[in-house]
Amino acid sequence: METKEILGNILKSPGTAAFSRIRYVGTLMSEEEQARFLKALFQAAVEARENGSLDGLASLLEEWEENGVALAGARARAPEVGATPWAPLRVPIEKAKFALVTTGGLYVEGQPPYETDGPQGLGDWSFRAIPRDTPRERIKIAHAHYDLSGPRQDINCVFPIDRFVELEREGVIGRLADTSYSFMGYIQRPDLLMSETAPEVARLLKADGVEAVLLSST
Repeated sequence: METKEILGNILKSPGTAAFSRIRYVGTLMSEEEQARFLKALFQAAVEARENGSLDGLASLLEEWEENGVALAGARARAPEVGATPWAPLRVPIEKAKFALVTTGGLYVEGQPPYETDGPQGLGDWSFRAIPRDTPRERIKIAHAHYDLSGPRQDINCVFPIDRFVELEREGVIGRLADTSYSFMGYIQRPDLLMSETAPEVARLLKADGVEAVLLSST
């Protein structure tokens, strides 16, 4: 087995939120850097046992996480963004048609899940339509970059659809649109998000007569 394959197997991330930062050691760093990380980790683990403290081990992981995040940031193709056009709400909130847009990685059972890391670790800039009448148990999550325990218990943590249905019923808003939208927020190609998928969602919202959007991030 080649060294690259061995290191890849050792440093392969399980795809959970706890590994969302340290995983860059295995995906973006050179073999030499990976070897240095494993040597430092080995030494820190032994010292932690001897000292009865995990502080040094935690500091080491944080240092390498920061290095990995910096590498990932350098690879991101972020376009320059000019001034945002001012878009005043032209109707009272109690008459406005709202939609939800989340970056929580939601999709409806039967739709293709997001590629949580995507091609070459660049993420996934596609979107999914979420009809308001979707049974809540059919709304799934594909995202490896935040703690999913909350939304798995209550999807309203990241996609407050039931709260907006209540606001509609109470007359606080005009109505909630029949369709809202989700992205998966790990996107290392924001240029493609801005040039392709975000404009498409904007067109769909406009065609549906949506007048206001609540963006919920993670």
